[in-house]
Amino acid sequence: MDSANHVENNALLSNASNVIAITAHEFKTPLTTITSVVDLLSAKLKADQHMNAFYEKQLARITTEVFSLNSMVDEMLTINNIVSGHIEAVKELIDLSNYVLPLKEQYHAYIEDNRQPEIVLTGTPKKIYASPAQITRILTNLVSNACKYSRDKAPVIHLDYQEHAAVITVSNDGIGIPEQDLPYLFDPYFRGSNTAGIAGTGLGLSIVKSFTAANNGNITVTSSPDKGTVFTLAFKYPDTCK
Repeated sequence: MDSANHVENNALLSNASNVIAITAHEFKTPLTTITSVVDLLSAKLKADQHMNAFYEKQLARITTEVFSLNSMVDEMLTINNIVSGHIEAVKELIDLSNYVLPLKEQYHAYIEDNRQPEIVLTGTPKKIYASPAQITRILTNLVSNACKYSRDKAPVIHLDYQEHAAVITVSNDGIGIPEQDLPYLFDPYFRGSNTAGIAGTGLGLSIVKSFTAANNGNITVTSSPDKGTVFTLAFKYPDTCK
């Protein structure tokens, strides 16, 4: 590729990135407005004693859909920033248990039959050097996916402080991932061939992969169709990062 074409391609990529960023940000304002209006309607109906099961259910549906749209917009902005190199990890010493333990309550209402994710901690706690915001994003993406795809059993999150790294596994008994899909699982916009009818953008795992690597971590996945999936995260301790 000659220099003129290279410059032109870079310009096109830059323009596309700017369009995505501007469009995503423009979506934020009406979504915030909708959320505020729903809150006002809910408060007014309750104050006037007109709130009933029908109104409550419909307002909850609106809130859920707005949350989903906000999540999609956030994923678009994040992957756009990753691709354009605008993501920076602001790291500090953290104990992963402070980010794992709250997941039990956070996702208690996420599963329709109110099953709570199971949290297991083993080993002697030791801190890692990582970005709190990115660790939070990694865990919420993986656990929300595990809750979404789990069937008979609630997801299990196991944090094991091993000798050289803190290892987290997120397991579910869901539909699993076909073997042919595994090599592409962390590619942006890729969705499994057995996920038709299940909401998602195909961006979450790509973000997880990028943030894990940015925090001296590694992620792997094992899965069998109709038997479930296990994601394994390993974050090196500061004194083992070479």
